[in-house]
Amino acid sequence: MRDKDRTNRRGGALRRTAAAASLTLIAAAVPVALATPASASASDCTAYLKGRGYTIGPGVKRACAVAASPGGPVGDDACWRELLDLHVKESYAIKACDLA
Repeated sequence: MRDKDRTNRRGGALRRTAAAASLTLIAAAVPVALATPASASASDCTAYLKGRGYTIGPGVKRACAVAASPGGPVGDDACWRELLDLHVKESYAIKACDLA
């Protein structure tokens, strides 16, 4: 009978430890899950392109503004296409639109 009591106590301690670990993990994960993404903007996009030697005119500003507006991948795709039409190097266009 004593062995059974010892086993139950160990099992209870293990369950409490597992529960505490789970709560700790949840407590750490909730702020990360609820955090808003880093706020990028059209100015990040234009600053990136300016740093690469491009002139920042109305077309570039418009493309970056499209990417910065809510719309997700659709806005990024429109931004990317507009920048390519303005002869921005493809890899720079992708990066710039991602920054917006």
